[in-house]
Amino acid sequence: MRRTLTTLLLIAVTLSVAAPAGATAAPGSVRTVTYQGHGATVTLEHLDRISATSKPFQRFVERRLTRLWQDNDPRPRCRTAATMVVKTWRSDGYALISDMGSFAPCPDGGYVQIAVRTDGGWRTPVRLGAQEPFRCRDLVSYDVPAAVVPDGTCFAGQDLVSYDDWLTTH
Repeated sequence: MRRTLTTLLLIAVTLSVAAPAGATAAPGSVRTVTYQGHGATVTLEHLDRISATSKPFQRFVERRLTRLWQDNDPRPRCRTAATMVVKTWRSDGYALISDMGSFAPCPDGGYVQIAVRTDGGWRTPVRLGAQEPFRCRDLVSYDVPAAVVPDGTCFAGQDLVSYDDWLTTH
């Protein structure tokens, strides 16, 4: 019995140290993983940095990074250029990618992306990728929760507004 209790205590301590800051989960609720600062910088060599997310999301990130590398410059030396910075992942099927693109040594630029899970798996809709705030109507068309929207703002026409406020009036 004592050995079992010690083992369980070690597992609990290991999980609390390995989990990123902001990892939350309550029974029956949405599990959310939020990485500090700008987020977890993930490359094909460092896929383990998002190990607190689901396996399907991790496989999606690996496929997406491989495609970025192949589309930008498929030379072996450019493999490290494909980068995704995951800020927030949610078990209900949304992820905020605070930067995605190809950087040094083979730069091609980057952008903010919201990934969504559909029946077909995780994807990155074109309308949910930008270098500026998203359009409120685009966010609502994918049922994006406010917790995943960068700075909680979006464009309603030409006006930058609070997404929460916009949702209450539409």
